[in-house]
Amino acid sequence: MATQTLKLNVKSGEKDGKNFWDRCGVLFVNTDDTGNITSINVKHCMFPDVEMVAFPRRDNDPVTE
Repeated sequence: MATQTLKLNVKSGEKDGKNFWDRCGVLFVNTDDTGNITSINVKHCMFPDVEMVAFPRRDNDPVTE
């Protein structure tokens, strides 16, 4: 199982056409040996004591876009 780690940033300001970003969390994407996503965990500074987990859409779940 492999894990990809992605930084979550929020735009904190702009000056002279340059954007400034603050780190607000981390996203962990966990995959199985074949590369399928098994789970996604989020750690966010606005919710420090909350464990957030998401799983990929199942085949029988409707797509609502």
